[in-house]
Amino acid sequence: MMACDECGVSFTGELDRCPLCGSALAGTPSPSAFPVSVVQHTSTLARRALAALTVACITATVFGAVTLHASWLSTIALCAAILVAYLFVRNLLVHTPDVLRIVERYFLILLALCAIWFITAGNTIATTYVIPFISIAAILFNSVLVALERDAFVAGYAKYLLYNVVLGFAPLVFVATGLADNAAPAIASAIAAVVLVVLLGILTRRQTADEARKLFSL
Repeated sequence: MMACDECGVSFTGELDRCPLCGSALAGTPSPSAFPVSVVQHTSTLARRALAALTVACITATVFGAVTLHASWLSTIALCAAILVAYLFVRNLLVHTPDVLRIVERYFLILLALCAIWFITAGNTIATTYVIPFISIAAILFNSVLVALERDAFVAGYAKYLLYNVVLGFAPLVFVATGLADNAAPAIASAIAAVVLVVLLGILTRRQTADEARKLFSL
């Protein structure tokens, strides 16, 4: 197992540098507990092609909107969605994260797209149902991994667990501000977040405390 002398954390998988601080790891590599992403490093040409394709898509979207006299709000929403998708794919090309990190980030991308949808269209379906249900799905996904992998999962994915807990309570803000038509999904999301916190406290209390200190240390 590879270890970081700076952070005091051990890692499985084919890593040569600490993903937390960037320092060189010492020790003998051991197989990762999670599947390794098959996404390969790509050339600068591929990233430039992705950027060019994104610009072309945004240009075509704006041209089509002007031609069809579409709403400027819907046009901005579509362009923003294209840009978010570009950033997500570019991150995969540049950093080649493992499969679980791709899934974790995908949940965040879905929430970002729903937020764009609500801001531009003002549709309360996004705040009442879609965002809470995505949050619940993400929390359940992480709860299962915490129950199965415990300390190993917490050590590598602590910041995503924090995001999930915060986002689990976020729909309650929509209810409090009148942006949600039904409080039940928001309450269910908050309950799921509480369950995740309880699981962390029962199954991985020490590891969770260690990771929290690292995340919030100055």
